[in-house]
Amino acid sequence: MLDPLDAPAASVPSVGQRQLVLVDGRTFAISDDAGQMHVGTHGLVHDDLRHVSRFEMRFEGAGLEVLATHAPTPLSAVVVARLVLDRDPSVQAVVTRRRWIADGLRDDIHIHNTSPLAQRWTVGLTIEADFAHIFDVKAGLRGTPRPLVRDDNGWRIQANGVDAATLLQFQPPPDHFDAATSEILWSLAVAPREDLVVTVTVEPVVDGLPAGLAFPIGLIPADAIPMRRLRSRRETVPRVVSNDPRLAPIVDQALSDIAALRIVDAGHPERTAIAAGAPWFMTLFGRDSLLTSWMTLPFDPALAVGVLAALADLQGTSDDPVAEEQPGKILHELRRRGGGGPFASRQRYYGTVDATPLFVMLAAEAHRWGALSNETLDQLHPAIDAAVEWMLRNAESNGEGFIDYRRSHSSGLSNQGWKDSWDGVNSADGSLPSGPIALAEVQGYAYAAYLGAAELSTQISLTRSGDELIDHAHRLRQAFNDRFWSERGWFVVGLDGDGRQIDALTTNPGHAMWTGIADESLANRHLDRFSESTMWTGWGLRTLGERMHAYDPLSYHNGSVWPHDTALCAAGAARYKRWDIVDQIVDGALDAAGHFGGRPPELFAGIARDEAPMPVAYPASCSPQAWSSASILLLIRALLDMNPSPDRASIRIDRPDISTVSNMQIEHLAVGARRFTLTITDGISDVEMDHPAGNETIGPA
Repeated sequence: MLDPLDAPAASVPSVGQRQLVLVDGRTFAISDDAGQMHVGTHGLVHDDLRHVSRFEMRFEGAGLEVLATHAPTPLSAVVVARLVLDRDPSVQAVVTRRRWIADGLRDDIHIHNTSPLAQRWTVGLTIEADFAHIFDVKAGLRGTPRPLVRDDNGWRIQANGVDAATLLQFQPPPDHFDAATSEILWSLAVAPREDLVVTVTVEPVVDGLPAGLAFPIGLIPADAIPMRRLRSRRETVPRVVSNDPRLAPIVDQALSDIAALRIVDAGHPERTAIAAGAPWFMTLFGRDSLLTSWMTLPFDPALAVGVLAALADLQGTSDDPVAEEQPGKILHELRRRGGGGPFASRQRYYGTVDATPLFVMLAAEAHRWGALSNETLDQLHPAIDAAVEWMLRNAESNGEGFIDYRRSHSSGLSNQGWKDSWDGVNSADGSLPSGPIALAEVQGYAYAAYLGAAELSTQISLTRSGDELIDHAHRLRQAFNDRFWSERGWFVVGLDGDGRQIDALTTNPGHAMWTGIADESLANRHLDRFSESTMWTGWGLRTLGERMHAYDPLSYHNGSVWPHDTALCAAGAARYKRWDIVDQIVDGALDAAGHFGGRPPELFAGIARDEAPMPVAYPASCSPQAWSSASILLLIRALLDMNPSPDRASIRIDRPDISTVSNMQIEHLAVGARRFTLTITDGISDVEMDHPAGNETIGPA
């Protein structure tokens, strides 16, 4: 039996290619392409509870033929359908369904009579809510629907067993309500060449408090704060112009998706963090949120500040084997209590080995980019120190200086690196290692974290001196190159509990090379593998080499392509000035993103480009996914070797020859409080300061 949190079990349900997914912060909606919610994973989920499990509109005696479905923003959609009367096909109308979500849902259903004769339509709407926990929704399970009722306070569906409800409003008021079926009916007369609009709003109530519907009846949706905020962000976030036609729309889509995945803690409205991805990961994740923030630093520095602050507040303070919490350890996942695994009794789960060094890494990198003020850095000081101490305690416990993991409770994840499926770490012969396991990329993260903490120690007082931290980093680097290099010609994925090499060829060491832990000669030999057909698909890098026993191009972690993973390997290649590998990866990744409408998914199949002329979708892949969207931004950084200047006063392009890079201009890049425009023209780079960066959002961003 799979563990409750193991990735394959957590990703089984397929959202599908003809599904409509909208997302805004902690709210998301899944429906079919007609906007109907009626099966499996469909519904409106807010704060990890499904507040609508069925939302079906019907037209009595008529059929709907969907003509077009479009989501112009991550939080809005338009569906256009033709309405045909069964008994008289000559009677037709056009139905336009406009949907917005933000702390709830609003549907405007426009019924347009395209004929010269008056029409009458009976419109039925069935709404149900089962208040299933997100883990049950994700598994395709449905709870018992609760009835829709009307009382003196209006329309509502009340949960049973949890303090939650769903409030509904209708305009115009329904003409009839069937309490037995929870169906509402309108009898509508539509004049020739005219249209009528039926509006429905859905507002979640959590712990007795309404969520605060962003698109209430009577408000023009374009004037709602989420839409104004979206327009404001689009005017101020970086923009790209390039003679490579792929680049600008893909970057714009990435920034738009990252904006939609931003989440705000009601207790800290000034603080913005990011959810891991839609639809199943609309919550704070340690690893995902930290890597996404790193990738986006020059494009959206406030994100790193918010993520660091949020994770610092949730940092482990005690030993709890069920939650796998330890003092100083950084959170893996935050959820509403409920469902299976450790969340049955807890809201926090700490089963990740890499989030803690990534936390320190991000703090140091954010400081280099000027994103952390002295005041903010001082506030983060205790959390940074505690994280470093957790790393050192862990590394010293095995006597080798490596950070490793072994789950402390049967309900937790068996693998606790980024490949956290039950079989995500394996040897070349396909065998599964015994723990504790020391992963290659985690040693790289620890190396960079020690060096970063040493830098920060000149600004804040840490338990360990800067010299001591640098010494730890150097000894770890030596040990890594001695123990993780295989005679087969690559860095292995890890070491098992007996210190034996887990010798599969994977992308994991590409992350380690991103940090600079590998000796140059060995790094180049491993990077050579990335250009070979066993790893390179033409669209991205396979997570596991094609000749490894466990390889499967349609597996979750054993041969599929993950855009964020491929981008980190590109950043690793840039670290060692392997521009041939960087250019290969960037070109293939941009092509792949274009095939997915500019939005790289969580993962896709590891099927080679010469086998299929397009990247092949993975059935249960989530989209948008934060680090997949952010991977596009990291690819630009890697392509140009873009870094802040040492004095944090400007941007540097450290790639020595950019003559092969397409001409481009990127506006509004941030270093500290300054904004810059970067221009690449015929192999020459230029950086000019725009204006001081201020708070340019409307309300909590």
